[in-house]
Amino acid sequence: MPRLPLTLQSKLSSEMHLKYEKVTESGSGLPATFQALFANPQLASGLADLNELVGQIGLEPWVTLTVALTMAHERDNSGLWDSLAPLARQAGVSEAVIDGIAAGTGPRGLLPKEGIWVHFALEVVRDQMRDSTWQAVTHLVGDEGAVGLAFTACYYDMMARLNRTFALDTA
Repeated sequence: MPRLPLTLQSKLSSEMHLKYEKVTESGSGLPATFQALFANPQLASGLADLNELVGQIGLEPWVTLTVALTMAHERDNSGLWDSLAPLARQAGVSEAVIDGIAAGTGPRGLLPKEGIWVHFALEVVRDQMRDSTWQAVTHLVGDEGAVGLAFTACYYDMMARLNRTFALDTA
């Protein structure tokens, strides 16, 4: 059972209410997380800005969602997985990638152009970034993209940890 109410408890300014609506709407990917976060509107607003930034860093949506699913799996967060998997499919993440991440076998068995994103996310979450992995990613997306990818992995890792803290992973 969630530790925080998933209904808006405080009065919000019209600007803040718009932000709340945007991050909690169906298809946003993290609605329950943000519903809980809005127990502290200022903090939730800042994280909503980060959420928006994830979509603006220039990575293709399927790459972003491949990383997000990897973090959800590694943090054993079914709530996050369940909210992101349909979005990943819509963004073009292949069933082979989704199944490989879910089974814990990715990046093995995946095409290199798909497996590299899983591999990168695994190295981030395990604090084991190798130079060869970093170089492979910068070859594909440049320094700016690699920084964005690292940010994306850390963002979804944080959201998975918040879900666990708020007891949303079992909701």
